[in-house]
This record gives sequence, structure tokens and C-alpha cells, in this order.
Amino acid sequence: MELVLIGCLMLGLLAGGMPGAEPVQDVPINIEEQMQEVLEAPESIMLSEANVTTATQLLAALPETERKIPIAVYHVADNTGQFKGDRMGVSSTVVTQGATEMLITALHRSRQFVVLDRARFGDFMNEQNLVTSSRVVEGQGPVIGAMTGADYVITGAITEYQVDMYSGGLGLRIAGKGGSQEYARASCAIDLRVTDTTTGEVVWADSLKGEILGERVGLEVFSFLGKNIVEFETGQGKQQVINLVVRTLLEEAVFKLIQSGVLTS
Repeated sequence: MELVLIGCLMLGLLAGGMPGAEPVQDVPINIEEQMQEVLEAPESIMLSEANVTTATQLLAALPETERKIPIAVYHVADNTGQFKGDRMGVSSTVVTQGATEMLITALHRSRQFVVLDRARFGDFMNEQNLVTSSRVVEGQGPVIGAMTGADYVITGAITEYQVDMYSGGLGLRIAGKGGSQEYARASCAIDLRVTDTTTGEVVWADSLKGEILGERVGLEVFSFLGKNIVEFETGQGKQQVINLVVRTLLEEAVFKLIQSGVLTS
């Protein structure tokens, strides 16, 4: 209701001008029609776009299964030990701390699993405890004893990271370009494993390494895959590129896990 009132106020200001000002003309406003137009073409005002990689199509190409495998996702850690200080002397990680969320998204995109979030398990337990301690209205909140159990646990770590800038020689060609153009190479590696929750046996494990090349388009500014423009003087710029590599590797790892056929529901 508050949003509707705010919207009406904004439309009123646009139509009638600021308070105290003479209105240009009295234009009737049909709020319902304008709201319907927004719903019919939301992309015209939306800023966001799908955050996908070249590997996302591998997961999209998989046929959706009727019987999905319950798999619990635990923390995917940054084990590279890579830090970078900014101009203010503040140290921060270069490698993404969002790998766990990326893995959950990749598993969900594959449509092969019942994805169980154990990385934020404490949050769920808080909700359960509110019920068991009678702190919520009776009949509301989670049902105690109905939580889905996992057949498998998947976890892992980012284990390698490197970003280098260099001048391309005669043998280096990217997208048909070569010569003495300066480039940057961002490489990263991840290690993942899947454990059977009944036997404790590691039934699948793999280590994937990948790299992407970027072309210099300005002073300390590089373009990766034609659209990812980053400034390498800042740790944030490097992180943007590594995020892209990590997400791609995680999606490829999920695809390889499914293709291995080692998991059964």
C-alpha cells in the first residue's frame, strides 16, 4: 500500500509539477493502466540481467530428472591465501568469497538435485528453535522433524589463483588479434568432492583449472570476453575476473559430476 501511495505521489508530481507551481495542464492519470503496462514490459525498466557464463548452457542442456538427488552444500572456502592492500592500507581478499552461493546456483540450474543449504544451517536452526521454544504463533513457522535429509554432501575450496599482465608475442592470438598488444591472463583452480552421508566414502572428487585472457583497452584497463572491463590497479578489478573464472569452473564441475553417473537417488 505504501508503494502504491508513493507511486501515485510521484505520478502526481510529474503531471502537476512541484507543490505551489502552476500545473501545465490537467492530464488524467489511470494508475491501473500504467501499472499494467509496467507488468507487461518489465524489461524496459529492469537493470538486472542473467548472470551466466559459457558453461551455463551445459547445465541448461541437461534433461530435467523426475527423481532428484538430495545433496547438501557446505562451505566452499578460499584456500589461496591471496590478499591485496588498497591505497588506504586496508587488506582484503582478492578471490571471491561467494563460491558457495555460486555452487548452489549451479546445482539448482542443473535441475538434477534437491539442493540443501547447510552453509547457513544456523539460520534454519534459529527458526526451528523459535518454534520449539513457543516464541511464534501456534501453527506458524517450520514443522519440526520434517527437514529433508541428504544422500550426499558436496564441499571444496578455491585452491589456486593468479593474474598476470604481459605483452603478446607472434604466437599469441586472441579473437584474431596478435602482435605486441598487451594482455592479461587470469587463472584459477577449484577442488570439489562429494561424500556419501551413509558410508562416509568420497564417491567423486575433481580438480579443475581454467583461465581467460583479456586485452588491454586503456591504461591499466582490460576487457575480458569482450565485455568485462576491469581496472587492474584495484583488487576489486582482479576479483571481478576471478569471479567469472570461478563461476565457470563450478558450473563445469557440476556438469562433470552429473555426467560421471556416480550419484544415485
